[in-house]
Amino acid sequence: MRKVAPRFLLCATALIALAGCSGSITPSVGDGPVAATAASSPQTSATSTGQVLSAQQLPFPAPSGSELPAARQQALQDSLDRAVRDSTQLVGVTAAVVSASGSWTGAAGVDGAGARLVPEAMMAIASITKTVTAAEILFLEQSGLVNLDAPASSYLDNPALRRNPTVRQLLSHTSGVPEYITPALIDDATADPTRSWTAPQVLSYATDPPGDPGSPVMNYSNSNYLLLGLLIEKITGLRYDQAVRRDLFAGDTNRMVMQDAEPPVPPLAAAGRSPDGLPDAVPDGLFVPDRSLATVAGAAGGIAADAATLAGWGYLLYGGRILPPARTVELATEVAPDYGLGTEILEHSWGPRGVVIGHRGRTSGFVTVLAVTPAERLSVVVLGVGPGGPIDLIAHELAAALRG
Repeated sequence: MRKVAPRFLLCATALIALAGCSGSITPSVGDGPVAATAASSPQTSATSTGQVLSAQQLPFPAPSGSELPAARQQALQDSLDRAVRDSTQLVGVTAAVVSASGSWTGAAGVDGAGARLVPEAMMAIASITKTVTAAEILFLEQSGLVNLDAPASSYLDNPALRRNPTVRQLLSHTSGVPEYITPALIDDATADPTRSWTAPQVLSYATDPPGDPGSPVMNYSNSNYLLLGLLIEKITGLRYDQAVRRDLFAGDTNRMVMQDAEPPVPPLAAAGRSPDGLPDAVPDGLFVPDRSLATVAGAAGGIAADAATLAGWGYLLYGGRILPPARTVELATEVAPDYGLGTEILEHSWGPRGVVIGHRGRTSGFVTVLAVTPAERLSVVVLGVGPGGPIDLIAHELAAALRG
């Protein structure tokens, strides 16, 4: 266990599985693709009935770098040890909690190469990357450089935008843009694990015809976020990693990085096995899961981080300490069922503690969750090694152990 610094850096269609997962953060939730019928128009604004976070809850107090009491730390570690011992899929996990009253991080089990996990191990965070991409877009909105309700094609020339979805529709997966993760891409991405991919190369695999933007059906498509990454680069004149580091991560350390422009810093956790029928990543000690899969994920899922840094990012982001409160509320306002702008509503009511927001992720050999409870001013992260497992339940039990 180690003390968390007071400043923080901050389910899939196949193989890379960059998607989040619809549903509440309970033991019964599966890790399937998101496809749900919207309860309201996908063009719902931040003042709609889909609002689950209020400006009055923001900002959170500054996060505490103090260690929690020893008894509470032991309860958290016991919960983590038990989760790995009882899991049939996860061989190891790291986890962190960040609050205004104290922070903790721990590890249990091993990585995909059998090495004992340490709390500092960096892993692929997969679709939790979408929280960063969405935050950068809203930062640009706050700066007057982007209008979320303007066609994305007014900023970016790309054939995937020919039906003129808005920027908000890209952020909320209501754009109709087709998914780029296809069997052909899977074959090509795994043929050479050392290859570095660009977003235009990857988007060329999204060959299905686009749907109508603004449909009441949410079609979770990672292509939306590769397009948003390109849009960020076009507007800022910077690489994606340079833009988010300037606007969101300024002054922070390199424990949350965009691969492969920024290599993760050891210790790295080797990827676990992939779901049955899919090839495993080929760890190279340089990127997670490997360079090819990380760059295929890009602005949709290519960030690597350690648990403490990621929990700190979640606390600051959803605590209104990165963006102004109105923009933070906008992130968490439902546009499609259980999804806002790069933000999953993981549970509408976590017992009496209120809504839980954040994002899930899965990539080859890793499964992740960031869960923030605004009413408790609590951020919980679990990063798991393996093809799947009860990642939501682990986060839920850590929060319960913290409460005592």
